[in-house]
Amino acid sequence: MSFKITWKTHVICTIIAYLTVKIMGQTADIIIENFFLKPFIFYPTESLIINFFIYVLLLMIPISIVHESIHGLSYRVFGGTVKYGFKGIYAYTQEISELPINRTKFLIILLAPLTIISILTVLLPIWLGGIIFLLNLLGATGDLYMSYRLIRYNSNSKIVDRIYGFDVVQ
Repeated sequence: MSFKITWKTHVICTIIAYLTVKIMGQTADIIIENFFLKPFIFYPTESLIINFFIYVLLLMIPISIVHESIHGLSYRVFGGTVKYGFKGIYAYTQEISELPINRTKFLIILLAPLTIISILTVLLPIWLGGIIFLLNLLGATGDLYMSYRLIRYNSNSKIVDRIYGFDVVQ
């Protein structure tokens, strides 16, 4: 069995991210307001929307680097060899030795960045920790979706990471 990351997967993850913000409702609004209403935040343009996208882009770069580094560290903990790269605008970490990894360990690898970064945001001021938490959560929708698909398989299954997704070896 294979799980392939396609345009359909990206659409599903975008919908999941949108629904996450909708479910969070006022909490997401408060997180965004807490960040943007700080008097020391520099606003490069007159447009709040453009400023929002500029800051999201600027924050997503270090968040993505840390997120993918945690995936890589998790692979290494379980004996893997990693490669980092980009597919379009998406950063990725891939295990390249074709080491079959136990399903539970692969789930840990998938969910480690979301878990670790979420815990670390509690140590930051709420105006910064909240926005980092939210952006990392939204950026991790692919990891959450792959985890959801992966838990359907037998716990004794082995996973081989591939550039297109992963293969499940029973």
